[in-house]
Amino acid sequence: MAYRAYRGRRRRGSGWGLVCGALAAGALAFGATWYLHVPIPAWIGSRDARAATETAVEATTPQPPLESAEVWLARGETAFASGKWTDASVAYRRALELRPDFEPAHTRLARVLVNQHRLADAVERAREAVNRGPRSADARAVLALALDWSGQVDQSVQAGLEAVELNRTNPTAVAALAEAYSDQYRLLEADALLTEALHAAPDDPDLYRVQGAIREARADYAGAVDSYRLAIDMAPAWSYLYVNLGHALRAQSQYDQALAAFSRAVELAPEDARAEGGRGMVYYAREEYEPAAASFQRALALDPAYPTAYAQLAWIHYARREYDLAEPLFGRAIDLDHDAARIAQYRHALGWIMLSSRRPSEAREQFTKALELSPNLQGARDGLKLLQGGAPTQASGAGRGR
Repeated sequence: MAYRAYRGRRRRGSGWGLVCGALAAGALAFGATWYLHVPIPAWIGSRDARAATETAVEATTPQPPLESAEVWLARGETAFASGKWTDASVAYRRALELRPDFEPAHTRLARVLVNQHRLADAVERAREAVNRGPRSADARAVLALALDWSGQVDQSVQAGLEAVELNRTNPTAVAALAEAYSDQYRLLEADALLTEALHAAPDDPDLYRVQGAIREARADYAGAVDSYRLAIDMAPAWSYLYVNLGHALRAQSQYDQALAAFSRAVELAPEDARAEGGRGMVYYAREEYEPAAASFQRALALDPAYPTAYAQLAWIHYARREYDLAEPLFGRAIDLDHDAARIAQYRHALGWIMLSSRRPSEAREQFTKALELSPNLQGARDGLKLLQGGAPTQASGAGRGR
């Protein structure tokens, strides 16, 4: 699945302002730039003469344009390109204060929220962008992306299809649909769409991120690393690219490089719970449970609604057979997560925890729900088989969520 005040400029005046204003009224009809030629009486001292001259000079100096939504949108784009998500958010929000119906600012703010992994806020903001610009392919593309990252893949596909229908030549829309298809494992379609998007925008780093995601869906982690590194070469300050890279490296057990990638993401975006959580996942993979738990606790301090951190803490307690501590954490992860495969894993683990405490009816319910979400989850099948022959007294090993 989250701002600084700016000052405008005022003209100064003096007693001469009344005289100057009267003399200048006729000149205003000839243009925005006007000149004052006010004779200074001899009896006026040098200080007053200098003040009058300064007033006339200031009046003839071109003034900066008034604040506008378009100006703040441009400032936001500059900050966005530099990976300064908070500064970009400030600028987009200022644009919306000046013009609440400005769809491009809603769309870009939604994208910043995605980059910050504030996914519930991103979905809400993207829906507002769609409401403000129902014919905007960009708005629907960002909605598709936010839904996809928050695990709502079917809705993401629908938003992506609508974006492409509005503008088939928009590479952002095409790539958003490709990413959603990859999460449905419709990989041939995803590849074709991504190729189309890259042909239209070969220098867009986010398209290479999508390419990496598709390669990860194929379990081509080495290829995914190549894609993410290429994206980083193009946008070295975009923190979420390092998070993607870290996960692909972790999948290949390249733990030192993965930790370096996540640490770089933390440096760039210290407020991003996912970057800190990624470090915890590397420690967990090394079975270094104390630093892993510390990373997940820091992640939850940054984002108390981060489901993976709850789940990973639960897996740590599960590995230690501290089932009474693991159970409520899995329950919290189930409440917050949207990804069906991960939720199936959490329910699978809960089933084994409940079997260990001789609660067979509750265990059967968890295994059944797990299989409804992930029919090929063998551990849940094994649990149901054991229930048919009597409840075991020891929990089975369970998989880990990402």
